[in-house]
Amino acid sequence: MTRAAVRVVLVLGIGALWPRPAAAGPWSPPRGLAVAPEPAASPYPPPEGSDDAAYPERPRTPPRAEKKRKVGLLPPPGTAAARRTTARSRRSLAAEPVDEGDEARALRIRDVRVEGREQVSARQIARVLEREGLVPGAEVLWPADPRIERARDRLRATGYFKAVTIGVQPLPESTTEVELVVLLEERSSVSLQTLYLGSSRMTPFHGGLSLVERNFLGRAVHIGGALVWGTQPQIPKSRRQQAYQLFAEAPRLGNAPLGVRGSAYVVSAAEPYRVSGREDDPDPDRFRAVDVSRIGGSLGLTFPVLPTLTIGVDYRFERVEAILPEDAFWIRNDGSRVPVDLGLERGTHRLTSAHFGLLWDGREEVFLVGKGGRVALDLQLSSPAIGSSYEYVKLVTGGAYSFRLPWRHWLTPSVTGGQIAGRAPIFEQFYSGDLSAWTPGRELGVRYSTRNPIDVFGTGISSRTYGVLFGRVDLEYAWPLFRRTRTRVVYGGDLVISTGIFTIVGDRAERARRRENDEPIAPIGFNADIGLRLDTAAGTFRLTVGNLLRRTPL
Repeated sequence: MTRAAVRVVLVLGIGALWPRPAAAGPWSPPRGLAVAPEPAASPYPPPEGSDDAAYPERPRTPPRAEKKRKVGLLPPPGTAAARRTTARSRRSLAAEPVDEGDEARALRIRDVRVEGREQVSARQIARVLEREGLVPGAEVLWPADPRIERARDRLRATGYFKAVTIGVQPLPESTTEVELVVLLEERSSVSLQTLYLGSSRMTPFHGGLSLVERNFLGRAVHIGGALVWGTQPQIPKSRRQQAYQLFAEAPRLGNAPLGVRGSAYVVSAAEPYRVSGREDDPDPDRFRAVDVSRIGGSLGLTFPVLPTLTIGVDYRFERVEAILPEDAFWIRNDGSRVPVDLGLERGTHRLTSAHFGLLWDGREEVFLVGKGGRVALDLQLSSPAIGSSYEYVKLVTGGAYSFRLPWRHWLTPSVTGGQIAGRAPIFEQFYSGDLSAWTPGRELGVRYSTRNPIDVFGTGISSRTYGVLFGRVDLEYAWPLFRRTRTRVVYGGDLVISTGIFTIVGDRAERARRRENDEPIAPIGFNADIGLRLDTAAGTFRLTVGNLLRRTPL
């Protein structure tokens, strides 16, 4: 078996198990861009703007309970939520809907009982109940009390639980006192966010992973790390590429609506640039590489305004060292020489930037899909005024909405877009591989392939690599295959079919060259994918055709 065949077998056999980072749900934003990955603790991507896997997973927001349901009662029989509860729980708590003629009355809580807690500390659960005043001695309104619903939503929003049910159980010796019962089914707090694995003509093999612990020492602190490493690139005089990252976040400090987070990273990259051949030729012999070393970190604050809305402010700082050639030219097939803008300052310099991010996630279910909308916005500003060697403004925003169809399948349209004004470094510019479902994208800020998107429409998208403006529209259809709650391995699975289009536009100099050559300024690319999406104790995994194509050395 040849070396190329071995690489293909490796990718097909192992790379298909690639777990998508937070952006893996019904809304799949471009890899490495600022539209918040699904789910993600940060409302924008890691500071280097390369991959969203390095921030801890932000669980999806909880379902909204029916407005006219008895306080704390279990869901009606036959529903998915009812099947998640135990038989003993269904016997203990009534499950009929509210009658319009029910007369509201107050019941006093004598005691609080929590069942199903294993890893999550009792203090974390008690803190949520205390915020809503659900403590011994307090009164709850029967048949409907909004505090019960809010407490249920807050517990589900932590992401630590597959199911949460809060109910009241009458006491035989009293007609005015009850026991508040909290029934929990926990998820694993350790998540494998991303498994980096692939092969390309430029890099025969690269691999790595990203792990997150979302409840460190039972204190709701997120800690984790990510790494990726590749073999020697097939580009003359280039070096091995690797990146490492550590991060931590406390989503809430005590009872204050304030969180803090930070990260540190090291990147050693060999950024390829074309020196000969056609623009769509991925042959590594047509490229040379610029050695780029980066070391830095970020510090920031988060403000959980609502269970569905988070605002973040961060300051990023890093040291960049770039070894640039004296002259960088691309020799075209007709013999003409075109200067190449490498998008980097020469030597050792600094990159600092301020980030403002907003993430609103109003989906109604915790698992793979859920009705509701999502909106993310990331604004990044870099200037010499804050110590940077670059000056630019970068804005990326996106939104999606998931609909449940009458036959219980899901349809999710989504749109994302971004623009850069000023001169941003090459690793902050938009990359066509991050937009294409069939092309390798950047991983932790490292580019392991020289392949551009496949040009389905013949518009010239295969000749585009970097840009300062992009847009993408997607439509995803999800067919739920199964859901399991009494398991510690696989919680659910969907058959996913998606399609969409995207475009990327270069800077002013490139646009002028395209116009001169009578080429499209904004070529259209095509996306399509089909496969399985699995929600497991280790994370969300995608086994799709696009996943295989991105990791195959075409």
